[in-house]
Amino acid sequence: MRRNELRSLNLPIADELGKRAGTRPRVRPLDCAPYAVAGIVPKLVFSPRTLREASKTITTIAAEGASITIRGAGTKHLRPPHPYDVDVVLDSTRCSGVLEHTPADLTVTVAAGTRFTALQEALRASGQFFPSDPPFAADTTIGGMLSSRVAGALRQRYGAPRGNVLGMRVCLSDGSIAFTGARVVKSVAGYDIAKLFVGAWGTLGFIGHVTLKVAPIPREQLGIVASFARCETACDAALRLASSPLFPLATTLHDRASAHRIRALSGTEPGAHWTLIVRCGGTRAGATRQADGVADIVKSSGSSNVDLLDADRLHFAWQDIAELAGGAMYPGSHYVCCTVASLPSQVGAVLTSLSALFPDANCTSHPATGIVYAHLPVAAMEQPSSRTLSSQLQPLLDLCEREHYYLSYLAAPAGSAVRAPVSADAPILLMRRVKASLDPSGTFDPGRFMAGI
Repeated sequence: MRRNELRSLNLPIADELGKRAGTRPRVRPLDCAPYAVAGIVPKLVFSPRTLREASKTITTIAAEGASITIRGAGTKHLRPPHPYDVDVVLDSTRCSGVLEHTPADLTVTVAAGTRFTALQEALRASGQFFPSDPPFAADTTIGGMLSSRVAGALRQRYGAPRGNVLGMRVCLSDGSIAFTGARVVKSVAGYDIAKLFVGAWGTLGFIGHVTLKVAPIPREQLGIVASFARCETACDAALRLASSPLFPLATTLHDRASAHRIRALSGTEPGAHWTLIVRCGGTRAGATRQADGVADIVKSSGSSNVDLLDADRLHFAWQDIAELAGGAMYPGSHYVCCTVASLPSQVGAVLTSLSALFPDANCTSHPATGIVYAHLPVAAMEQPSSRTLSSQLQPLLDLCEREHYYLSYLAAPAGSAVRAPVSADAPILLMRRVKASLDPSGTFDPGRFMAGI
């Protein structure tokens, strides 16, 4: 019973999996359709309740020579490159729940299928939170957030989610369950293998449990909204803020189109071409002093209008701001969503170049960390010519290659042949060796990582 048998509608493997793992998988096309990956409906979907169930499932599927695509809430299923076929989807959403929380140590262990909002709600009772503001916050799972390496604007203050991962319990393609890392903040035991699974898009193994470092919720939070006529002036103000001792929680910069999507900013200056938003937090007195210092810097940098957001307005504004970074605001069926990473000092040049290449693009950036999110409307790019979507994106690839920016795609319409470029400096050989070591059978989503790994 090999892959050709697995692809038939009458799947004998379903009975075998039901006996071994205790849960019968979905095998009917209508049942599997909600788990489609870029429009490709899988032949079989399995939703393990525990890591041990996942191990038994993976062992059986790998023995059949079939491939496995790991899926959380499905918020990033349009990530390029799109698969040509999907054998099995391993749905992680039933493997959920907070397993252990030690408030005194600022650590929490959680099942990877737990929704981000559920984790935050559980931590809030202890006055803590996981310091990240990912897109698709209402639906995304912890495992999906880490596998896709999404990092919101709070990265400026708390670091990327990768740096807040202490340990993992993962299942490899041979069914073995391995623990890597630690459950305490201070640990120097062995290699930090857990970091390999962050950003691997599920191509190395199934993340079952994750131990995370959490942070206290700031007692007071305020926001400063500054309007600028020129992108270069706004970026200069952001760099001054990043190098100052004020240490804000986050800084974001938006063009007029993306700022218009932040509903809580309806009272700000309507004619602003660029909007800089700074999130301040700490003690009540500290947050106020921080906001005053930020206001002084943006005014001296040439801001035409400065507005203060109280905690309530900031809370509602940030829900939209998080979705401007490749999130629910820009569905992959209608937009090509990508990130361009550069030095913080180059963000102004990146935004200017993107605006020139794609006038209809919606751009937002995290200038302190050098990340720009560009959302390109597909309808505006399609022209009555023989050029494909990939060829219309070629000027963007040429720009990134010429200026040594790092380009990656977050979403593209199903069926498109969009594929991120591979830098000449990328350690492809090393990546292939890591893949071969952790997934020697090539079971997990083969060919969908960088350079076809």
